Amino acid sequence: LFSCKMFRCPSFLELIVRNNCFYSKSRYHNNNFKRKLLTRYSSEVFPCVSCFSDKPITAPISSQHVSLSGLVVQKFPESWQPYLRLMRADKPVGTLLLYWPSTWSIALCSQPGSLPNIELLTLFGLGAFFMRGAGCVVNDLWDKEFDKKVARTKDRPLANGELSVLQAFTLLGGLLSCSLAILLQLNYYSIILGTCSMILVVTYPLFKRFTYWPQFILGMTLNWGVLMAWVIKNESFISLVSCLPLYTACVCYTVIYDTIYSHQDLRLIGVYCSDGQQPAEVFTG
Repeated sequence: LFSCKMFRCPSFLELIVRNNCFYSKSRYHNNNFKRKLLTRYSSEVFPCVSCFSDKPITAPISSQHVSLSGLVVQKFPESWQPYLRLMRADKPVGTLLLYWPSTWSIALCSQPGSLPNIELLTLFGLGAFFMRGAGCVVNDLWDKEFDKKVARTKDRPLANGELSVLQAFTLLGGLLSCSLAILLQLNYYSIILGTCSMILVVTYPLFKRFTYWPQFILGMTLNWGVLMAWVIKNESFISLVSCLPLYTACVCYTVIYDTIYSHQDLRLIGVYCSDGQQPAEVFTG
């Protein structure tokens, strides 16, 4: 495009610079490109000007993408949507990360040559959905002030004022009640372990204030279903010894992916994470 004489004329280039109407091909977001980039006629950028409008383009198409789960949430009444977003119903990946480890444990406990128990898979799936939602509410209650300072979290319902603290506690009570109803369908050993998990669920957000390794606590919390599923079949706390390798592996898996995730946040706001100052050492062990 820049090889054409028409587009290399000074008046055209000045118009482009004044409007800042450029996208980066690699990142697809607006940048205030310097005039020196234009003088090089770099192939890394291309003008995105519509009828030589005097208004700069504000956002690329990709930033307006809405996931399928997000579209489903938008179908609910507007008064419900902040609650659904608070419990991250529009982002189901967290539910899957909570659910998968328990399915691995259920599968390993199954009789050789037989399929995992469908009833258990269903109960743990529902439990993962409700407890993940409850955990997100607890996290946002603790981190409301921090969330206001982070671009990725500033639009959460508690941080932007869509919901009050009382409304968040009301939602939390409903989610925990549903989780308790599911927990009571399991055996005595799982009920005890499930109750103990609440200590980790409530305290995890606090560890981000005191340690650079909150991912270990998150890993212990998210993978607690591994232990609960194991004692359902074995009906003994002693049997958990044989489950520790699986539980430890799942915790390490969580530490890795959450450390990657935490790189999106700013450490300067006072929240610690294991990406710390030397992320290479973290990922290589």
